[in-house]
Amino acid sequence: MAGRPSDTEILEAVEAHAGRRGAGGRPTAPGAATLTWTTLLDFRIVRSLKTHGERPMREPGGRDDIADRPTYTVLDSHPVPPPEDPEQAHSRLLVREGSLGEEPCAGCDGGTNKCGACRGRGVRDCPRFVDCPVCEAGPDACWECEGTGRSRSRRHPHRRPGTSAADRAARVRCVRCRIDDVACPKCRGRRQLDCPDCGKSGQVECTACSGAKRVTHPECQGTGRFTVWTEGWIRHTPHRARERRLGRRDLRRATGNTGHWHENVLRRTTDKLPDDLDESDEALIAPHLTPHKDEVARRATLRRLPLAHVRVHADPHRDYFAFPTHTGIAVLSRPTGERVRHFATLATAATLLVTLVAVLAVVVLR
Repeated sequence: MAGRPSDTEILEAVEAHAGRRGAGGRPTAPGAATLTWTTLLDFRIVRSLKTHGERPMREPGGRDDIADRPTYTVLDSHPVPPPEDPEQAHSRLLVREGSLGEEPCAGCDGGTNKCGACRGRGVRDCPRFVDCPVCEAGPDACWECEGTGRSRSRRHPHRRPGTSAADRAARVRCVRCRIDDVACPKCRGRRQLDCPDCGKSGQVECTACSGAKRVTHPECQGTGRFTVWTEGWIRHTPHRARERRLGRRDLRRATGNTGHWHENVLRRTTDKLPDDLDESDEALIAPHLTPHKDEVARRATLRRLPLAHVRVHADPHRDYFAFPTHTGIAVLSRPTGERVRHFATLATAATLLVTLVAVLAVVVLR
């Protein structure tokens, strides 16, 4: 149903609803009911505000990427179209005319520097030998000479205490004292092994420069130069405001889901509010329509739903609320405020009485 229903249509809908509930009275009869109107209101506005500024820029590399950006002479008056949707934030980067240039990097030589980790040698010092992982470079490297090459005893190792056949099978000939079945099978009595990293050469490739002796300068990212310019930025930022008068909380779900809200959309600062708007509603909304500084676009949405409050004299404990929907008129009934307060008072009194009885029972039992 479009627009506001007549009072007669509202009373007829209330009478039909009350009849289904079995309530008495005929709201349509003269003087049988009172009807008052109110308007539920949901107003939202989003405006796009333009801000701009300048800043000096310095980035590594050449000017090719920056050179493709649009340029400006006077940023404040540079034409930028407003956003089609003021809800969306937009930004644009510009280059001030004549400010784009390049300068060499003062902290490197063509984008690289001598590697500090290896001092420009490309290699780093490395121990030629590593401790044996089996005997841990200890005296167990050889049962006889302990890896020194000088035997501690002239006795044959086969006759030494604690040298079983299994023990001897796990040992090898020592390369230093040349006695069989006494040396660590890994290092053969030497205590150390050739370094697997440098192959006993004493040098390994520098991991910092991968042997190149030079490293990339991080500040200029290896380009050896910087691009400098004055950057101008223009932003369109959404700013939102709203005013809502949705009535009783216990009616909001029903009115919001099924009510036929009348909607007006204002997109220009010259657009006017509807002529049939109440003075109180207009006073609430009008301040939000005042143009803001640097405003370039807006969208104001005003949604309204007429809501009728009906009191039937023959049914004094119920309030009826009626509003238009897309298919007709919806009617809701709620207990009156006086009825709610009455039952709340009774519930409070009952609670106090039960508490008093409980206290007296405790006193008597003591």
